[in-house]
Amino acid sequence: MSSDAAWEPVRRVRTHEQVLAQIQQKILDGSLRAGERLPSERELVGALGVSRTSVREALRALEAMGIVEARTGSGQDAGSVITGASTPAMTNLLRLHIALARISLSDLVETRVELERSAARGAADARTDEDVRHLTGLIEQMRSADSDHESFNALDTEFHVSIARISGNALAVDLMQALRGAVEHEMAQAFAEFDDWRAVASGLVDEHEAIVRAIEDGNGDLAADVVADHITSFYRGRVSGDDQSR
Repeated sequence: MSSDAAWEPVRRVRTHEQVLAQIQQKILDGSLRAGERLPSERELVGALGVSRTSVREALRALEAMGIVEARTGSGQDAGSVITGASTPAMTNLLRLHIALARISLSDLVETRVELERSAARGAADARTDEDVRHLTGLIEQMRSADSDHESFNALDTEFHVSIARISGNALAVDLMQALRGAVEHEMAQAFAEFDDWRAVASGLVDEHEAIVRAIEDGNGDLAADVVADHITSFYRGRVSGDDQSR
């Protein structure tokens, strides 16, 4: 063998990482699905031939990732259950990545615009009368004089996520929730600093109504253009410059 042959470093894998990898693989190949309960710690220890400590470390990692939920008590409902609601964990990971990688605001806005353009176009094709009523109801709640800027932001998030949900693209829903959640603090801070946040909110709701009208009319191209203008004008006109990092 030539002395110039490349050598690959051997990666030392800890035992709990092997347990983690096996559980993840069973999820990927469909052997484990959302809502199903994992074997007990004792059963996993026996089946995998590892220590209870390794099993617990793997389960804690999966719980932190939002893949499993630890349920207390006894009986069939107790133990670690595969969850289908991993979006909060995705949001936290994205928030950290934005901070550590110093993702620029312009990159973040550009990504969100493309995602929401696609969602608005899909919603215009797939909308039902009930979908339009739901979006209209959210707008009415946002116009309520009783709301504060925190509740307004929550309704605003639900409005945009609902459009993605109407489009039928499940991944778009999760990504949009994660993107909105990742900048939730900055959005709330921006509203808190406005001299008259209700005036700002009123203008945003007017734009929401234009988005809904385009979706209701089935005009996907118009809906995509209006939602893009809605997002870019808010960041360009009211939040600090595009060359800042999040």
